[in-house]
Amino acid sequence: MRFRGRQVAAARFVYCVANRAVIGTTTMVRHRCGNELCCRPEHLVEGSAADNKRDDWDHWANGVYFSLL
Repeated sequence: MRFRGRQVAAARFVYCVANRAVIGTTTMVRHRCGNELCCRPEHLVEGSAADNKRDDWDHWANGVYFSLL
């Protein structure tokens, strides 16, 4: 989506608006549900690229996000 003339991921925009947060470019918005297209605010959490990759590994290896249990 576009916001103030810049291309912004919809999930990132929803997270910032819902949490009234301003996050840097190095911070990622992770999807707790594992669905990249999801924009539900309760499914979004911020983290680093390493956190995001760790989530992917957990999901690929085990088929579940143990951090969410």
